[in-house]
Amino acid sequence: MTQPPKYVYVKRNPINPYTYTNPQDLPYLQWKRVKVSVAYNMCVSKKIGWERAKEHEYISWCEQMTHLGHKIV
Repeated sequence: MTQPPKYVYVKRNPINPYTYTNPQDLPYLQWKRVKVSVAYNMCVSKKIGWERAKEHEYISWCEQMTHLGHKIV
């Protein structure tokens, strides 16, 4: 039996909330790797825009950013 994840990714777009497919917004997407309980609080709190993300979404974003020539810090 697999264990549930202890850490997950959350993402947000401060330019256009809840929109992640626009290539012009790629550099502005914010990602965090946080504990599941923190992710839940971030997603249901009044802070607009945080949404739980999957690891493959983060990897895909990293690949797109490097392809466009942006540096990931």
